[in-house]
Amino acid sequence: MVSALGHLGRRLRMPRYLTIYGVITAILLAIGLIVVLFPIAWMVFASMRPLSETFGSPPAWFPREVTSTAYTKIFSDPRQLRYQFNTYIISLSTAILSVGLGALAAYGFSRFKIWGAEFILLSIMALQMLPGVSIIIPFYNLARRAGVWNTYLAMIMADTVFALAISIWLLKSYIDSIPTDLEEAAMVDGCNRFQSLYRIVLPLLAPGLVGTATFAFLYAWNDFVFATILRDGHDLMPMTVAIGNFFTQANRDWNAIMALNTMATLPLIAIFVFLQRWVIQGMTAGALKE
Repeated sequence: MVSALGHLGRRLRMPRYLTIYGVITAILLAIGLIVVLFPIAWMVFASMRPLSETFGSPPAWFPREVTSTAYTKIFSDPRQLRYQFNTYIISLSTAILSVGLGALAAYGFSRFKIWGAEFILLSIMALQMLPGVSIIIPFYNLARRAGVWNTYLAMIMADTVFALAISIWLLKSYIDSIPTDLEEAAMVDGCNRFQSLYRIVLPLLAPGLVGTATFAFLYAWNDFVFATILRDGHDLMPMTVAIGNFFTQANRDWNAIMALNTMATLPLIAIFVFLQRWVIQGMTAGALKE
């Protein structure tokens, strides 16, 4: 009887515990959300209001006067639109190359017995520890001698070198989680190795491909060092370098800087929100194994 009453008491107290836990969790999540979104909101507001409101004391948290001067200035300048086009070309090409080459390499490491595979994989990952600044001169010399300096190809290849390393590791972990029995059954039914890869592995690998492509895209999107060294003039300039051009010794066009940052940031946020389920699946692939 006593144990039954104690069990009933615990059941009655459980909703209260869950309610308190839920409230605390909601408060912590709200605080974290404010901390993360505050810089983005400030950037968007700063692009739409006069500088007097941004640098006033105390500053205005919300725009009292909304102006589109900065956006008009950017959209009326063909060069700024060209910079955005360059950024998308470089980033998308890097993502496609990293996923394509990374998937083939990861499949080989996962499905075949390669002598020294662990050493090769560790050597590939060691590229991530190498700062890009330390190999600027070799990349510059190679691009000049190969005749690809000041071309899209030079910047795409440089970004792919670094994005490909992590792409191979991410995709290998995901392919390891795909049972080999599926491929063996397909080959028994008449498929060769490439057909089983195309018809069986790649459809199951889709979340990993999306997550890896997103990582490579963001890496190339944020690149500044190679985009500065491997090109000349304004024709191939991406947005990361174009934003720096608004900083001069005499003046800083903060409205244009914030507007350009907004135009560069919001599409990435939209892409990540739309693909977040696949990105998280791809990034955590192979973390848990049975």
